Amino acid sequence: MLLRFFIFISLCVAPCLAIAADLDQVGESGQPVQLEADQLSYDKDAGLYRASGDVKLIQGDLEVRSQTLKWNQISGEVEAEGDVQLISPDEELFGSKAHYNLKKGTGTVEDGHFYLREQNLHVRGETIERRGKLDYRIKKGTFTTCDGDVPSWKFGASQVDVTLGGYARARNTIFYLKNVPSLYFPYMVYPAKTERESGLLIPTIGYSDKRGFQYGGAYYQVLGVNQDATFYLDYLSEMGLGKGLEYRYIFGRGNAGEARIYHMNVDQVDGVVVDDERYALEWQHAGFLPGGVRMVADTEYVNDDQYFEDFGNVAEEYNKDKVQSVFSLSKSWGKYHLVGQLKYTKDLEVDDPETLQLLPRINFDAARQRIGESVFYYALETEYSNFWRQEGLRGERLMVRPILAASLQLWDVIGVAPEISYRERYYWNLSDDSDSENEGLAEFTTRINTRVQKVYHRPFGLFGKLRHSVEPELVYRYVPEVDQTHLPYFDHYDDIDEKKQIEYALVQRFTIRSDRVDGSPTYRELFYLRLSQTYDLTDEAREQRFQELRIETLLLPTTWLSLQTDTTLDVESGDWTKVAVEGKIKDQQDNSLRVEYRYDPGDDIDYGSVNVSVAFLKPVYLNYQQRYEFSTNEQLEQVLGIEYRQQCWSAQLSYREHEDDRSVMLTFTMRGIGSVGGVGGSLGGF
Repeated sequence: MLLRFFIFISLCVAPCLAIAADLDQVGESGQPVQLEADQLSYDKDAGLYRASGDVKLIQGDLEVRSQTLKWNQISGEVEAEGDVQLISPDEELFGSKAHYNLKKGTGTVEDGHFYLREQNLHVRGETIERRGKLDYRIKKGTFTTCDGDVPSWKFGASQVDVTLGGYARARNTIFYLKNVPSLYFPYMVYPAKTERESGLLIPTIGYSDKRGFQYGGAYYQVLGVNQDATFYLDYLSEMGLGKGLEYRYIFGRGNAGEARIYHMNVDQVDGVVVDDERYALEWQHAGFLPGGVRMVADTEYVNDDQYFEDFGNVAEEYNKDKVQSVFSLSKSWGKYHLVGQLKYTKDLEVDDPETLQLLPRINFDAARQRIGESVFYYALETEYSNFWRQEGLRGERLMVRPILAASLQLWDVIGVAPEISYRERYYWNLSDDSDSENEGLAEFTTRINTRVQKVYHRPFGLFGKLRHSVEPELVYRYVPEVDQTHLPYFDHYDDIDEKKQIEYALVQRFTIRSDRVDGSPTYRELFYLRLSQTYDLTDEAREQRFQELRIETLLLPTTWLSLQTDTTLDVESGDWTKVAVEGKIKDQQDNSLRVEYRYDPGDDIDYGSVNVSVAFLKPVYLNYQQRYEFSTNEQLEQVLGIEYRQQCWSAQLSYREHEDDRSVMLTFTMRGIGSVGGVGGSLGGF
């Protein structure tokens, strides 16, 4: 960017007429230059142009101003003095005096001030010297992303040598808060590249009841234009020394992914000596192999059940109950799909050797296809599974399900979609030495639906149009009662319940349409309501034919307010059997409220959470989160955050409490520089 400004300086000292002149060969851009000044003279023998008195030069988007200007056409020397200003749409450069040699490409600006608008970056220096094509030296300089004569923070250095595309080396560097020197660095080296650069990352420090004092260091290594790696070294005073590696890559055929490994010899946990080795592995990948075969991997493994409980920082980590690894290869031929999958699950709550693994599962499916020009369609689903576990029943299963369906329209108003299928299951290589088994099962479904709607033009004068639609739906499902007790049991496909059910539902939608400025329409669903219930005709449901009533709603009265519910009601007892409610409010100023509640007595869930963000106290921002289990009157997690933001820096203090662990995090961030300190960091990305 400094290179561009020195080119600008060469333009501001071009020859001109007393009033105005257009010069076609000034500067490297080749654009015509308009130059205005109160006075102008030209020494033909010396090749020297002089301009004075409110000198103004315009070339394209560039505007240059100064009080005096000299240009030696023979030597290429240029001098500009008196409130030198170089202004473009993105950058500005100010100085009291500029001296530049157009032929050598070197020069200096005295009392220089460089401003980059997008980053809000201010650089000042007693002298800013261009020593070569890519080399610059700034003496007695400062830089900051804060405005004002006394910025909130800045870095100052006696000398900074910068090589564009290389490194910047600063001597006697001081960090200032306002004008108060706060930190001193005798020598600093940092990359001055637009491309990625290897080097040490900013360390993190912190404290928690469980892990004690913690320090996290990291080193970033560029391995090529398509690969990089990060090495982690963490010290936890209560647990030990952690080592980690993260590797990222992008190869041909759209193959991209990342792999992580983390290891620690844990000395103690919560004051109890354990002396355990703990490690975690993770790999995520997606891409294509030769032949159009798609490969996807989402694998995760930990050797110790307590790994996430000890190292996790957020709810999705420290309360994990299992880790799962999935690897798949797939190939498609139009409407035909072949998928092979390996799936391994590790239970973190109990050491269960009977956890079922799929090694492998292979699916071959034919998507729904029309038969000629008729109303009939066919499809095919097949699945081969090899069920394996350390202890318990193992075996193989092949499942084949051909499907025949139809799509009918009665009077162009009522849609009828019958479907019949036959599911055959074969079992062999059973570990209990039982004979091979097989069993077939027919399934029949018919779906009938229609829609009635009306459009209101400018209802209440609020919307362009409002559409109200009513969509009744009726579904009949039939699965005969078949004795399946002789079959091995691996999953729900091995014991399919008898079904004689009629499900009826009523959907209501209110959709608003409004037009943009350009006349194009926009749609938003204002309200959605679905009521559904099942009438069970099987003998087991003789005492209660009408099953639970399900109520689903979505309310979006404005773009910043939403309420969503999914509940079921026992019509006999009048009790709610399941409740899921989520409400959100968020304005354009980052004030927000999110409330969630879940109730399911069958799974012993009675859970609520609230998340509040307050921004109307600017520049102070508040955030509060709480998760609570009502069935046990137990607070699962509580987080309180306070952030103070200024134009160019912010400080955030957060407190987190969950179970028996409490931690504090303090982060100080400078715009354009990043985080310079923190309490609590991730352990190798896990």
